[in-house]
Amino acid sequence: MKKIIFLLFFTLIVNNVFSQKVSKQLIAEYEDTLKVMAHSIMNGENEIIKIDANNAFISTLKEVLQFERSFIYPFDSLKTISIKTSSDNKVRIYTWILKKDNGTYQYFGFVHYKNKSKKRYEIIPLNDNSENIRRPENKQLDNENWFGALYYEIIYIKKKGRKYYTLLGWDGNNDVSTKKIIDVMYFAGREKVKFGAFIFKDGKSTSKRFILEYNSTSTISVRYQEKEKRIVFDHLIPMKKDLEGLHEYYVPDGTYNALQYSNGKWILKNDVAVANPNNKSPTRTKPKMGIIPN
Repeated sequence: MKKIIFLLFFTLIVNNVFSQKVSKQLIAEYEDTLKVMAHSIMNGENEIIKIDANNAFISTLKEVLQFERSFIYPFDSLKTISIKTSSDNKVRIYTWILKKDNGTYQYFGFVHYKNKSKKRYEIIPLNDNSENIRRPENKQLDNENWFGALYYEIIYIKKKGRKYYTLLGWDGNNDVSTKKIIDVMYFAGREKVKFGAFIFKDGKSTSKRFILEYNSTSTISVRYQEKEKRIVFDHLIPMKKDLEGLHEYYVPDGTYNALQYSNGKWILKNDVAVANPNNKSPTRTKPKMGIIPN
């Protein structure tokens, strides 16, 4: 009986510690530790060192995210971690990469969101299974079966009472090609996150996500223009006609397409005009995190 009472008392103490408004200084101390681990994930001498650092990073990040105050804490010294907050301030997504010795990438992440009904913040880990997902454009996915990417923008849209978060992401893929991923995330059921919805429309066909694959020696821009409510991106063509369909040999041709938002759908528009000062092409920048390999 005494043992049961002790366990209940201990549980109450633990829950209280993680629910209370801890000091900014405590979270800053966690951040200092995370910064060291994050550096090893990116710059470790070999894959084993990177994996060990990554496991420690996951455990420590999950621990600090249990503090309510962490949701608004900037963590701005974590330069190798993408941290994006939705415009409705309800969702925060952490994503990062681990480059393997064979040149491929594995992605990791957490969805941190406010559970309105339970009046608390929830943490959902993301498990990258992209190497086993065939024809991902039409697959319904979740956090346990996630098409991994490094997210650099969240576009919040509310449709018929359900909140959709369109995600723009980078995927290093391999030494030959790179991908840009345009996905959609929403919540369904009890604390379940889903990825993919039939809201991407190309003529008469629809898909659950939009993927651009191109030659790794090229750079393309995929950016959201809020005023126009559209996602503008480079139009890609094969280097040679006989390479049609082999997307690892596709490069931008200087024109632009867009996904225009209308009535709950992202509708593909070809050859769109993109207005820029001095008639310059859109700046093709990589996510401002200093983490994208050349």
